Amino acid sequence: MTNMDMESIRQFILNDEEIRNYFLSLAGKENSGQSARRTGEFPDRNPVQQASHENELENYVRRAEQENAALRRELRAAQEHEAALEKECGRLREAASQAEAQRNAAAERLAVFEPIRSAMKIYRSLDEKSKAATRNIFRSASPDGFISCGAQKDSLANLWDYGRTLAAYGSEDCLKIDRLFGYFVSLYNLNFEQPVYTLIEPQTGDRFDEDVHVCLTRGKRIASVSGVLLRGYRVNGKTVNKALVK
Repeated sequence: MTNMDMESIRQFILNDEEIRNYFLSLAGKENSGQSARRTGEFPDRNPVQQASHENELENYVRRAEQENAALRRELRAAQEHEAALEKECGRLREAASQAEAQRNAAAERLAVFEPIRSAMKIYRSLDEKSKAATRNIFRSASPDGFISCGAQKDSLANLWDYGRTLAAYGSEDCLKIDRLFGYFVSLYNLNFEQPVYTLIEPQTGDRFDEDVHVCLTRGKRIASVSGVLLRGYRVNGKTVNKALVK
């Protein structure tokens, strides 16, 4: 016991409930022994037994210190593992951030081609009869040829005329032609500082106006627009074709 830090042992015992209860029980037994000695019932404790108790305590404390040291090593290893994981998480977060930035940049580049992709998708969704009827307009199925053929003045006029034919026969493909016409008008206007073509775009609920609207509901006069079949257009401010409505 002379080589051990008695204050550390005392604090260790006081902080460990099991050991504290053990020594309290010993103290109770000691008090009982003293009472017995005072009454002459028990002899004094054997010095060998006293030494045995001290050795037992010393061994218990030594084992506790060894276990404590082992637990500290485990804690240190766990902390090092945690630090490594946190570092890896940081690296992964940075990689994810870079990937997100690359994805956004790619999405921005793709957005430039979205109108072209959408227009070609509309054209490909036309029925075979409509595709055949517009082959004189779209002479090439490639994206470049599709744009080059559609964004010409004569092509715009022919495309609108075909849309009017479809609307007159009640074909819903006229709505697809209307969207294609609007797309190619926007491309054509890019050639000029000021737009040459302007669309006549009535809205549902607008008052019917014979100056800019043509009603395709046969045998029926309408007071307001209930639907748009094909937008009209002006060239340099002059109305060329009125909007087809119902």
